[in-house]
Amino acid sequence: MNFTIFGYPKSGKTTLFNLLTGADIEITGYDTGKKEPNLRTSAVPDPRLDQLSTLFPEKEKKSAIIDYIDLAGISYGEVKTEGYLNYLRKADGLAHVVRCFRAVQIPHHKAEISPQDDIQAMEEEMILADLFQIESRREKLEKELKRGKTTELEKEQVLSERIRTALEQGTPLRELEFSSTEEKLLRSFAFLSQKPLFFMLNLDESDIPFIDSPEKVYPGQKPHTAALAFCGKIELEIRQLEAEEKSLFLDEYGMKELSDSKFRRASYELLDVITFFTIGDKEIKAWTIRKDSTAFEAAGEIHTDIQKGFIRAEVIPWQELLEIGSFQTAREKAAIRLEGKSYAVQDGDVIFFRFSK
Repeated sequence: MNFTIFGYPKSGKTTLFNLLTGADIEITGYDTGKKEPNLRTSAVPDPRLDQLSTLFPEKEKKSAIIDYIDLAGISYGEVKTEGYLNYLRKADGLAHVVRCFRAVQIPHHKAEISPQDDIQAMEEEMILADLFQIESRREKLEKELKRGKTTELEKEQVLSERIRTALEQGTPLRELEFSSTEEKLLRSFAFLSQKPLFFMLNLDESDIPFIDSPEKVYPGQKPHTAALAFCGKIELEIRQLEAEEKSLFLDEYGMKELSDSKFRRASYELLDVITFFTIGDKEIKAWTIRKDSTAFEAAGEIHTDIQKGFIRAEVIPWQELLEIGSFQTAREKAAIRLEGKSYAVQDGDVIFFRFSK
């Protein structure tokens, strides 16, 4: 699972990146000319994995991970540059950092700070990038259809027309419903306006009372989007403190938790993903997969060879394995279910895959 953090200059993108990953990338209030993104992988804490690992102390514990990319700030109209687009299109989810704080010493790209205007402007840029992309594909489709019509090409033409119409009306594709067949057709395009999107509202210190009610700052909630609020300035200060002092300062500011844990939890909901576990010869590992994925698809997450040679999945809920104490005892008690390729993996399943080599 990976997220790309982006937004207009001086909005707090690198600040958020540091808060989410524990990095210490230098933050400046002026343009350094740096354009290379910051990259960091972060483990996802999971108490279930911690408990399961106590049954297998000899095995290495490996958490699920989230990859974060922090892009350099962009001016209006720069989203459509190819290099920038590539980073955005490769992401599972996008995190648009929106400036809500006021600081005279940190210049803003507009005379007035308006989170709503910045969100709308960025959405329009992503829609425009998608529109260029679908228009290019439509031109190629017309040439292909002239050479010979096929059912697949005709279906794609109808779908592309629907997409173009929506984009021309200013509707992001994440607000449209697509069939599973259409989703497969669209996957290779990686449309920006179809991607799950966080609005990360970087609040002013005086607005901390709104930190747990971001809808009061940005009320425009839409499908497959989520708004989270944080105060980068205060969180960076709190982050430097010892654990006991952190708790005291959080209470003082009326903050329930820091951004990293809040973002991780919300990201699983936004991307609609779950976790399953595997226990191998050397490691016990957590894996992230889309909700309603099959055992066959889960096997592919681990290795293509396991998927190709799939025979069956041996499944037990993590709580039940924890109570029983071992795989061997679970087998003796017939607590392990044998499932086929089409089994819908459940959150917290522990799965052992049988496959032919």
